[in-house]
Amino acid sequence: MKTKLVRNLVTLLTVSVLLTGCGSAAPTADAAAIATAAVQTVEARYTEAANQLPSETPIPAITSTPTVSPALTPPTSTPQPVDSNGKACYTATFLEDVTIPDGMLVAPGSTFTKKWRVQNDGNCTWDSSYSLVLASGDGMGAASSIPLTVSVGPGQNTVLAVDMTAPTVNGLYTGYWRIATPYGGTFGVGYQDQSLIVQIDVTDKPKRDEGVASIDIGLYQRVPEKGCNAKGAAYIISAVVTANTATTIEYYWMQHPEDNSRPERGRLRFDAAGSKTISFTWNLQKEAIQNIDRWVALVIDDANPMTSDKVNFTFTCDE
Repeated sequence: MKTKLVRNLVTLLTVSVLLTGCGSAAPTADAAAIATAAVQTVEARYTEAANQLPSETPIPAITSTPTVSPALTPPTSTPQPVDSNGKACYTATFLEDVTIPDGMLVAPGSTFTKKWRVQNDGNCTWDSSYSLVLASGDGMGAASSIPLTVSVGPGQNTVLAVDMTAPTVNGLYTGYWRIATPYGGTFGVGYQDQSLIVQIDVTDKPKRDEGVASIDIGLYQRVPEKGCNAKGAAYIISAVVTANTATTIEYYWMQHPEDNSRPERGRLRFDAAGSKTISFTWNLQKEAIQNIDRWVALVIDDANPMTSDKVNFTFTCDE
């Protein structure tokens, strides 16, 4: 468009010069020079106009780099050794309270030794680098950490002992103990990793309150497991009797119906607080009445009578 406009102006100026020359004899400027000047004037105008236009600001390219959060580093720990079968180094099973059953009556301020029997079910040997430690609860005057004094290999059992002193105030006191490892941390017993427990009932009650603390009863075995053999079937009921002090007790088994048999009686002697297991076998012939409810219970017959829960079963040879 600019070139066309310049061309038109040049043409008009040329015609104007020629007409002027025809009407006057006065000397005139060179036509080419005039045309050149006109063109330069027009270009200057265009340049000036262009300079007055706002310049386009280039849009900068987006060059931002997304921020990447650093990866979380999991906490580090020293895993316990395992064998080729994945069995852990420290695993234990509680076997029994050798002394001081839970809830035992203890005189205020008296001294006693709590003992647990546990089995090493792991793949490492426990030695003096392991120790019995108070995890929580009442320490009852015991040291907070007691190194093991014997080596206990995999599959072996041992007795863990803690010397304690009963508080002087009446009440129920409980302490929770665990085995500390040389790898750091502690472990308990069983698949639930439970702590070993010592629990005493500090009391100055009369001596008549001492005796049997609990009875744990249940059906131990049925022979045969189903149906009957030539002799019929036998039901073996087992009961764990726990005493809180040295004592001797009389007991008898109560059964229903009696099936023309007399209740079986016996005596248990405890030289110290602890637990004893007794059992009762109920033999039923094929001729016995079948498909009726039967039950067995253990009765402690002494100064503090106690009756266990009932063990119920139904005898049948048609299973």
